[in-house]
Amino acid sequence: MQSNNLFTDLLRDNRSKLWLNYSLSLGEQLLGLLVPWAMGKAINDLLKIQYTGLLIFVALWVILAILTAARKMYDTRVFMGIYTDVVSGVIKQQREAGVPAGKLVARSILVREVVEFFERDIPDIFAMVIAFIGSLVMLTLFDWHITLIAVVMLVPVLALNITLWRPINRINRSLNNSLERQTRVINQGSETRLWRHFSFLRFLRVKNSDIEGRTWLMIELFVVLASVNVFMYTTAMPGIEAGTVFSTVTYFWEFQGSLDRLPILMQSVSRVKDILFRIGQSDD
Repeated sequence: MQSNNLFTDLLRDNRSKLWLNYSLSLGEQLLGLLVPWAMGKAINDLLKIQYTGLLIFVALWVILAILTAARKMYDTRVFMGIYTDVVSGVIKQQREAGVPAGKLVARSILVREVVEFFERDIPDIFAMVIAFIGSLVMLTLFDWHITLIAVVMLVPVLALNITLWRPINRINRSLNNSLERQTRVINQGSETRLWRHFSFLRFLRVKNSDIEGRTWLMIELFVVLASVNVFMYTTAMPGIEAGTVFSTVTYFWEFQGSLDRLPILMQSVSRVKDILFRIGQSDD
């Protein structure tokens, strides 16, 4: 059985636990989407010496806090169990395939990255999608002109991230190659070879960080321009209340925050894609 099938089998065997974990995460994100609205209502009501909005906000916050705490405690138990099963199976299969000990050590570490992807990044993808779609829906309920500004901002942001996919894949492939050689280099390499190995790892990680940093900066330039338009348009609306301005601006920031996560999530997807390919192959 290939290692990728091992992942598939284990995910299938744990589907009820994963379903509960992802349901908690989904519920957490959906409730979080209501927070800016509840805060805006609380502000508007308090300015009128009314307390209904404040009570709604407090109740929502307490429920969200309880749900988040339950999800955090539950997902660690689920994914550490999955990691224990996966890493044992992968090492057994790779050992039978004749993979050297150095690569086995590296791949046991890489397997943890894959499990962390399901534990951390899949909920982050949920959060990004919910913030993206939910914020657009809420902005449309306030005023469709603001939604139009958000959509126009989206076009160059997506184009930027698409152009980065190939460079990110190349860097992560090189990074994983170096990590697989690391045990052998540590055990057998001279001081010069060790310096070259870790210098190359440093170079790759710095390059990855530079890509993320430049992408984030370019995205922020578009965000600033769009935010100025949203501020000016919203505050110029006749009769608008302070809480409504707050909610509208917050939902716009939720929308742009979902776009900020794209470069980081692309890095994670690229890394996991290469790791799954790697552990699914026998040693050449």
